[in-house]
Amino acid sequence: MANKTDLIAENKLNIRKNRRKIFELDAEVSTTYAELMLLLADIEENRALLQRNYTSAFMGNRSIAIDNVNDLYSCRIAMLEALDPSSDVEANFKVRMLNQVRIEQLEKRSDLNDTLRDIAAKMIEVNVMLQSVNGLITDANETVVDEGDTMISENAEWADGSVAKQMTKATPNANSQSVVSNTERLQKLLERANIAEKEATGLVHRVEDDTKGILELGDDIANRRERIQADRERVVANQRRTADLLIKLK
Repeated sequence: MANKTDLIAENKLNIRKNRRKIFELDAEVSTTYAELMLLLADIEENRALLQRNYTSAFMGNRSIAIDNVNDLYSCRIAMLEALDPSSDVEANFKVRMLNQVRIEQLEKRSDLNDTLRDIAAKMIEVNVMLQSVNGLITDANETVVDEGDTMISENAEWADGSVAKQMTKATPNANSQSVVSNTERLQKLLERANIAEKEATGLVHRVEDDTKGILELGDDIANRRERIQADRERVVANQRRTADLLIKLK
């Protein structure tokens, strides 16, 4: 009888220890969850900033810069076409220069096409990764839904008296085995929580560095926009000089 009494007391003590571990673990898991949710929010903000940079650089700066270059090529072609050669040598020079300018323009356009192809390939990789993320979210949601379905059925059984019946059939040995199992599970959870906390901290630092880099890139894109717009004014001046030259040549 004494052994049974000692086992009951031991179970009571170990159960109280596990309750304290559960309380501490709950706080740690909740903290990690909050940190990860904030981290995901920061990542989403970075993604929005990257999209802004992409739109500004690709749809804004790039289109204006290409227009500037195309207009400059048009000026060159117009000036060459306006030349009035007086000999075969000069005529050959005119045609040769026209060909040269058009070849240069085609080379630059081909370079741009190569860049566009690389951009498209990278965007495909990004979309594949986003699709993978969506798959992870969907699977996680399904797991939670399945857990909810199982718990609904189990809770109905508990409400019908199954948990009360289990309690009346409980023994010190059975309680002891369950307490040991709970202790082992808690230890594994504590180890997982510590690893998760360290990994979350590492990700936070990485995202902070990413944010800094993204903002710096945004500033660089804005500065480049000012240069491109300034170039646009010079292109317009170049077009005016070309127009004046065409009038003189005529």
